[in-house]
Amino acid sequence: MEIDNNNIYKVTIDRPMGSSHPDYPALIYPVNYGYISGIIAPDGEEQDAYILGVDVPVHEFTGRRIAIVHRRDDLETKWIIVPENIVFNKQQIEEMIYFQEQYYDSYVEMLNDEMWDAFDEHENYLGYQIKRSMAKDLPEGVYHIVVMVYTKTSDGKILVTQRARNKTYPLKWEITGGSIVTGETPVEGAARELSEETGILQTLENFREIYVHVDKIRHCIYHCYLTCIPKEVPVKLQMGETMDYRFLDFTEFNKLVLSDRFVLSEQSRYILHKELMEEVLNENN
Repeated sequence: MEIDNNNIYKVTIDRPMGSSHPDYPALIYPVNYGYISGIIAPDGEEQDAYILGVDVPVHEFTGRRIAIVHRRDDLETKWIIVPENIVFNKQQIEEMIYFQEQYYDSYVEMLNDEMWDAFDEHENYLGYQIKRSMAKDLPEGVYHIVVMVYTKTSDGKILVTQRARNKTYPLKWEITGGSIVTGETPVEGAARELSEETGILQTLENFREIYVHVDKIRHCIYHCYLTCIPKEVPVKLQMGETMDYRFLDFTEFNKLVLSDRFVLSEQSRYILHKELMEEVLNENN
């Protein structure tokens, strides 16, 4: 097999999620792991690959290569293969493959990194883009925009989703959200994230901004939105991102968001704006 310019590859899984390493039985694979027939790695063997973003054991998988894991103390390289609609940043990849890469001096090379527009803390565009993989290393005074979307039904139910097992904050509950990409406005990013993560389509006019919060530690400017839908609808879970969802009344939602089952950073912002959030989430649509 030749290198695919579109970075799409079929992986044969010989160590499915939940299986043991053939030489080290105590090492359990939390992700699917296999090889790509016909592509020879630097060590002379067929190219190995981690499959990220798939929450169940599989025997074969076709997906997109987004990164290469290099080992300074070994000839082997490992490819990172994900579903075509999934994006992980460098830190997320490092966390998900740590179970095995902790034993090597390895580093992750990102391919076709997602790009974000760079802003100052007043949301003035700085005239250049930053790579998603550099999110944890932004210089002083440089920010990117993150959107959060509270989805509420006409009878006051609030949508929450549960993060996938192999993501950071595994199995924690959260609301819809993510970073906007180059060229997007915050509300356009909110509509896209809602569509990608839940399958719910809303026009831009159906998003009401609740607050804007600048986090100088995370270098993020958070735009929080409310969008309303007539009733509960089946949610299309995004593979590799979410694994369950619920529509909760405000009392149930408030109890969940203040518990240790909710993503801590989202919980912190909710508490900071708690009076406003309670007012918005309790009002009639």
